[in-house]
Amino acid sequence: MVENLSAQAVIKDKLSSAAVNLFSKVDQGLQNFGKTRPTEDSPVTYKVTHKGGALVRDGYETNSSQVHQLAAGETVTIVELVGRRARIISPVEGWVSTETRDGVQIMRPCAMQRKSQHNEAFENMFEQKFNRLKSQVQQHNPSGMDPRDPR
Repeated sequence: MVENLSAQAVIKDKLSSAAVNLFSKVDQGLQNFGKTRPTEDSPVTYKVTHKGGALVRDGYETNSSQVHQLAAGETVTIVELVGRRARIISPVEGWVSTETRDGVQIMRPCAMQRKSQHNEAFENMFEQKFNRLKSQVQQHNPSGMDPRDPR
């Protein structure tokens, strides 16, 4: 009987310890939510929340040329945040505002960050850049031959 009680006490102690560890990790995650700085190696997914959507521009400046109009509810992959401006790589490449000059939210971080979406966005960005470089090389060298190639 004493062995049963001590075994129950050990199990209860382990469960209690596991619950405290889990609570601590969840609490720490909530405290750090939204504080992660996006990079190309570690992009962050945001969702457009403003009913008017979000305007994607070619450059950081808010007077650069317009590239695309995002609709409310669309998700974007952000790789850089500078103030209230964010550089996105998916669904298109460009810069968007995360809030208006008056502080009205335009987009917010998604609660769940999906790795597969980040990988897909990175692959898409890589392919776009590769194709852009390839077309630039072909424009400058229509024969397709590398002038450095000794053959």
